[in-house]
Amino acid sequence: MKHPLITFAFFISLITPNVFAIDFGSMMQAATPLMNSGLNSNPLVKTLTTNLGVTPTQAIGGSAALLGEAKKDMKPADFKSMTSSMPALGSLMAAAPATTGTLPTQFSALGMKPEMIEKFTPFLLDYIKSGTTPGMAQLVQAALQ
Repeated sequence: MKHPLITFAFFISLITPNVFAIDFGSMMQAATPLMNSGLNSNPLVKTLTTNLGVTPTQAIGGSAALLGEAKKDMKPADFKSMTSSMPALGSLMAAAPATTGTLPTQFSALGMKPEMIEKFTPFLLDYIKSGTTPGMAQLVQAALQ
């Protein structure tokens, strides 16, 4: 055996009950902003954390959830145009903790009440207005309604 420690750990994991299981998903969700420290300086993340009192993980995840929801109802070419003109939007989506379900469910999974959706939306739309064509924020707003 080339790696006796790994082999030993594998066998122990087979006979040890899951009482000692580690939730790597939660650990990764908590570490997401640390791994994406560039996103912590993103103006949208800063604005959301400052004005709404959310964590960077919540700011990133909530923004990504809204963008994902908008993407469902936008023309693919429009969404691609928006993320091409604002690569930080794609970075937000890629860095977000994995959540699924409805928009309120995704916000709840991030530890926020569904009412936060209404508070996030204007900040996201202002951010999009600041970095894309004037009509793009209108397309996103229409997609989110």
